[in-house]
Amino acid sequence: MEKYNFIIIPAFFLLIAAGCASTVKITSVAERNKEGDLLLKWEVSPDQEGNINIYSSQSDTDIGNFTPIKTSNITDQVTVINPASPEIREFYILKTTSAYSGIISNRVIEMSNIKNFRDLGGYFTRADQQMKWGRIFRSGDLSSATLYDQERLRRLNIKTIIDLRSDKTAKKYPILMHPNIRKISLPITPMDSEKINEMMDDEKLTRSDAIRDVQDSYVGIIESYKSEFAEMFNILTDENNYPVLLTGSLGKDRVGLASFFILYALGIPQNVIIDDYMLSRQTIDISAVAANVKGKPEYFQEAVTALMSVNVAYINYTIDYINQKYGSVDNYLEKELKLTSGKRILLRKHLLYNQ
Repeated sequence: MEKYNFIIIPAFFLLIAAGCASTVKITSVAERNKEGDLLLKWEVSPDQEGNINIYSSQSDTDIGNFTPIKTSNITDQVTVINPASPEIREFYILKTTSAYSGIISNRVIEMSNIKNFRDLGGYFTRADQQMKWGRIFRSGDLSSATLYDQERLRRLNIKTIIDLRSDKTAKKYPILMHPNIRKISLPITPMDSEKINEMMDDEKLTRSDAIRDVQDSYVGIIESYKSEFAEMFNILTDENNYPVLLTGSLGKDRVGLASFFILYALGIPQNVIIDDYMLSRQTIDISAVAANVKGKPEYFQEAVTALMSVNVAYINYTIDYINQKYGSVDNYLEKELKLTSGKRILLRKHLLYNQ
């Protein structure tokens, strides 16, 4: 089965030459197939005919640097792009006579031996501001990164790695990166690889037990590691630390919660944040783990799958817990994680495109 990297981009409004905002919306999707080609798909609403122009750039910092590469019919709704090189990341914009799309790029970045590596950018806030690509990345364990992976990290200009693994795991599986990359340890023990392995040793474990254990672990994280998340936001308010990579063991639980808080603080709609959390289902291959427990009872295999993947029940349970105990996620961010309005302004300055 082919694997695709995809990004669903809502409408992005730019001022057109006449000086008024367009009411035409372009919803676009970018999918990278196993051959390395990029499929750009779009919908324009309201429906219309005509051409759609595709612009490309190797940098997203200046709209003026985007150059036209292709023209298609709006009604085609898809075109194939052959990137200049699989090693060079490209960005795209779609334009009709009356509207622009947002800046589009591949969210999932293929690595040789790093699981669940992806860009947290590209999403839109409730106020229709787009989050910058290439500022915050998230991933699983980096300790087994190949030279190819390290070169890809260099090309992404990673300056700071925030390691959320426990001290025990970090010591056992050290991260070896270029000395110019700053590594900051913010250890969060629940849902570490050691904890997951311990849970998997219990062959009486059922799927419902696993779900409950993960939910309880998430609550433990948000209650016991507030200072670590607060320090993460302090790091993110410093422009000199970007681009930043958040990493854990599988990059789905602690990194998932950290990503949730970041996106929420920026004003990304909650349903979009949950979709980002659930993307780990497609970026973590649990087949190897499943093979190891193939001879075990079916209920135990289902429990292991629940531990190794993400579930909307995990994140919804955590959100409900925060809302019930703290009144809202905003209250939790402000009062418990010390995310002041001033820090939020800095986050938006560093992480949102100017309009």
